[in-house]
Amino acid sequence: MGAGGVGKRRIPGGGLTVAAVVAAVLAACSGYGGTRDEHEGGEEAKPARSPLSVGALRKLAAEPGSSCPVPYDVPAALRAAGAEVGRVESGSVDGELPDDLDTPLARADGALVGCGYRVGAERARLFTVGVARGYAVDVMLPQIQHDARMGRGALRRYAQEVHEAEPGDAPLVAPGGNVAAVRLPTAGGGDLALVVTVGDDGRTRLSRHRVSALTQNLAHQAHR
Repeated sequence: MGAGGVGKRRIPGGGLTVAAVVAAVLAACSGYGGTRDEHEGGEEAKPARSPLSVGALRKLAAEPGSSCPVPYDVPAALRAAGAEVGRVESGSVDGELPDDLDTPLARADGALVGCGYRVGAERARLFTVGVARGYAVDVMLPQIQHDARMGRGALRRYAQEVHEAEPGDAPLVAPGGNVAAVRLPTAGGGDLALVVTVGDDGRTRLSRHRVSALTQNLAHQAHR
């Protein structure tokens, strides 16, 4: 989808398939503890800038523009991760808000900003998602399953690990090594997450360590 296509981007699988994937995974994870609308304080390092809020992300998703509205510096994040990939080019920018359909994003009262890049010979996508209810990563489970080529059981375990992580913890890399997710510190209630996918067909030339480091560096850049 091109820049500014609010509400039209569809996670792989479409309507009922997406709902079935999310419902099945959440049902399997339901015994691991409830979701949280606000995050308790801790000793985690505070970001240098004001963290995003779900409300701020909604505004960015409504008017995404032609360049990524979340100020990610992908070349700098790659350099800091020790990844030499050559040229980095920005691509599509998408914003999605809840519509009248019964989708995971609508049920979570969320917002999504997707930013595409060409990283050397590979494609990279950055999904910043925020929800007022539940866990932000749950909205992205069908995308994660598609991009990481994960089975249902592996996806359930991965979702559980992300749920149990605290905002600001290290990213969690999917088994195939090409997808990583991290919960972001949030201003106010709700939950925010960054999901990074690199490569195609479930593979990337980057090592798991560099995918993790890239995602961590990008998470540090996420702010209002």
